[in-house]
Amino acid sequence: MFRILVPVDFEEGTANACRYALRLASGAPQAEVLLLHCFRDYLAGPWHEPVEEGRSTATDSEKLTDSVLHRNEVEERDKLEALRQELQSTAAAKVLLKTAFINGLPEDVIPVEAQHLGADLIVMGTAGEDSLSRSLFGTITTKMAEEAKVPVLSVPLHARANTLSRVLYATDFDSSDAQAIADLQQLLAPFNPHILCLHITSGAASDKDHEQLRQLQAEVEGIRTADNIRYTLLEGSTDLAATLEEFVEKEQVDLLAVTNHKRSFVDSILHPSLTRKLVLEAEVPLLIFHSQSL
Repeated sequence: MFRILVPVDFEEGTANACRYALRLASGAPQAEVLLLHCFRDYLAGPWHEPVEEGRSTATDSEKLTDSVLHRNEVEERDKLEALRQELQSTAAAKVLLKTAFINGLPEDVIPVEAQHLGADLIVMGTAGEDSLSRSLFGTITTKMAEEAKVPVLSVPLHARANTLSRVLYATDFDSSDAQAIADLQQLLAPFNPHILCLHITSGAASDKDHEQLRQLQAEVEGIRTADNIRYTLLEGSTDLAATLEEFVEKEQVDLLAVTNHKRSFVDSILHPSLTRKLVLEAEVPLLIFHSQSL
């Protein structure tokens, strides 16, 4: 069974991330989607302790605080269940939708729940450009992209879940690229997209660049045979991030995939500050795999 974890915060990016997750889940023979809400009411403060029932020494202020906290938690639980019911009405019959309501910080809870679920993918949404929640939740998405043990898909607010025809995998010939490309092809096989594996050179393409590209193709084909994957070089760029974003826009790419690793390409594309930039500003979904060499 294919399992997807979708952290939700009920902001404007949540619904689109959920729709995207359901779209991917619909392509699997059987799938489970877990909607995870991390509840943390900051009204409580870091040292707040709930008032024990029957304790006569509780002040009116403490009672009021606990009453508000309880009401907020009930409201959030109701929102989560309402979201599940709304999505269930449109989900494929073979997709099992579940919810989890956990008290704690998202950056602490998400990795634990992903492991507990046995998640194959984490899908996270980003909200509007001027939204504070976009900045906060985008930071969490960035943290998950850097630290999670499974692929993380960041879904922009206006990404179209029904379009998956052009997929770009940006490679720097990392040792994990072949497996990541094979996994990407398998994940998206039901949608039969055209997958382009692109290496951006810092100058004119060398014989070594061409040889590494041929070697990557041979490694991928040794793992998984596919006729919808092409391989190419893009020459002469010193600003890899800007070139990649420009290529995505020009070629109308529907999904961008990369592998997060600690080499020169990641230093340029997925350095923490640039990871956050891509997560927050990318106009297309960003799928991040994790290098086995990390």
